[in-house]
Amino acid sequence: MTQMIALSSSLLLSEQFATPAARPAEEVAADCVTGLNEMDFLSFTMPDREIQDLDRVVACKADEQGAAYYRIIRVQENTPPTGWHVQAIIYAQTLIA
Repeated sequence: MTQMIALSSSLLLSEQFATPAARPAEEVAADCVTGLNEMDFLSFTMPDREIQDLDRVVACKADEQGAAYYRIIRVQENTPPTGWHVQAIIYAQTLIA
């Protein structure tokens, strides 16, 4: 709470009125995707040394496509171990009517 008080009022106002596209994509649980508009399916390989950044990499890829949310559905080590295969679904901000 003290950190919030320390922020300037202009920063608080800018965050309050930020557009959904300006916010980074957030991970969403499988039981929370009902009603979200599925945009695309991501499938890519990550080097071993980057696996600790999995969430950040998927969020960046979702952001590039304008998604508001993402859900990682599979992470599998490649054979021979040369990296990881990642699959995720990205979702738009808008709800399905």
